[in-house]
Amino acid sequence: MNSLISIRTNIFYNKEVKEGEETYNRHQELIMLVDKPKYTYSNEGEIVRERGLEELRFTVSEKGFEQLIEMLEKMKEVEPDELG
Repeated sequence: MNSLISIRTNIFYNKEVKEGEETYNRHQELIMLVDKPKYTYSNEGEIVRERGLEELRFTVSEKGFEQLIEMLEKMKEVEPDELG
């Protein structure tokens, strides 16, 4: 099973021009680093398991970030019979 190793972020601003007025909307790129096993085959015929990382990147607005946090908080409290 893959394990979450770290969560990182990059912040950037998206420029929007409405009716000649410029506004800058904050967005965050979320980067989740996940432990992912990597298997190799040695010259001696052995299968060797190594550790590797995989990243998942996505961008959210301030509103989307708040909604993501709310969803994660709800998922933390979910009961097994509520899944499905």
